[in-house]
Amino acid sequence: MSVLFVSIAFPPKFDSEGLQVAKYFKYLSKECNENNLPIDVVTSAIPTLFMPEDGSLKAADTGYRQKIEIVIRENKYRNFVFRKIAPQLIDRPDSKFNFFQQWKKVVSELKEKPSAIYSRSFPTSSAVMAMKLKEFYKVPWVMHLSDPWVDDPTNKLYGKALEINKELESKCFEAADKICLTSDQTIDFYAAKYPQYKNKFEFFPNVYDHVDIPEKSANPVNQKLRAVYTGGMAGVRSPEPLLKAILQLPEDARSKLEVIFSGFADRNNTAIFDKYKDNCIRFIGSKGTYKEAIQLQQTADVLLLIDFPIKEKKLRMFFLSKLLDYMIAGRYIVATSGEGSACRQIIDGKLGKCFAEDETEELKNHFLFLLDKFEKEPTFFLIDGIDPIYYAKYNAKRLLHLFNEFI
Repeated sequence: MSVLFVSIAFPPKFDSEGLQVAKYFKYLSKECNENNLPIDVVTSAIPTLFMPEDGSLKAADTGYRQKIEIVIRENKYRNFVFRKIAPQLIDRPDSKFNFFQQWKKVVSELKEKPSAIYSRSFPTSSAVMAMKLKEFYKVPWVMHLSDPWVDDPTNKLYGKALEINKELESKCFEAADKICLTSDQTIDFYAAKYPQYKNKFEFFPNVYDHVDIPEKSANPVNQKLRAVYTGGMAGVRSPEPLLKAILQLPEDARSKLEVIFSGFADRNNTAIFDKYKDNCIRFIGSKGTYKEAIQLQQTADVLLLIDFPIKEKKLRMFFLSKLLDYMIAGRYIVATSGEGSACRQIIDGKLGKCFAEDETEELKNHFLFLLDKFEKEPTFFLIDGIDPIYYAKYNAKRLLHLFNEFI
């Protein structure tokens, strides 16, 4: 008996999904091995486009019996051109479609037939690969979706590309024996979209590793209130709402504030930093490893979070994996996130405060409130009581139990 783990975003690749895969796999591999259930891995070969190798994640690249690496033939310039002139040639379901096209290579190299298959998406080509392997091996398949697929409001599909993704999503939802989703909002959404499959849905959130939690969270000794953002800023996920509120603060308030943005920013968002310049704002770009980003978070009094600005309330279902890193840091969180969002459900009244993207005045006033707290009550910014439901080890045990129901 064995489990086949299918994920393009397998460590030591660095991206948001890759970090989650690393955390889950660390404990899932231990649980499987302790229960005499070997685990094999199918992933993409390094280098994989837009998934740089992170040396600090190499420790997670272990614990499996066999690892099959698929070379994905992909070029960023070709991707750019196709998305402009013929998106149906690239979004099928995503630019890494060459991965699942090579499913027969997996069959020829895999030494033992799996007893169950577990796939992690995104990219969704991981799910399609798992579906192909399920069809061949005739074994149970547990599909994990970290984000919505066809209905992702941040990645509008249209024309033939939309038809391709609708068909693949429908086939995967039909073929999967269980479907793991990361938030209650996502489960409700898909239960309405696919009522015939609602008994397949299971809540498996993004997780953090409990060993990374400091024994005792110490208040950083900062001369100024330090607010830190770490993570990507691309497309509609923009720092502008935060920057606009900060620049509306009185000059004497800004002199007591230090705001650091760390992470990749695309051309449009880089231009936004040029637009909102002030001595209290620093954009340091994408530097260092994941561990160094965690260290930067530990120096903060306040952690900043930028959710996707989604107009339709029912589509505000993204559970940002960055939120788990912030929980580990144990610092107060200020987020831009719409009403009813998955992030707001977790943060508001427990970990910090959320604001809609257009609530500039409210954001500004909250920064003034935090500056006052910084002077009078510095321990205000220490947040305790992390919910164990997000522990990687706990959810790996749940996942093994799910496999055992089928095997």
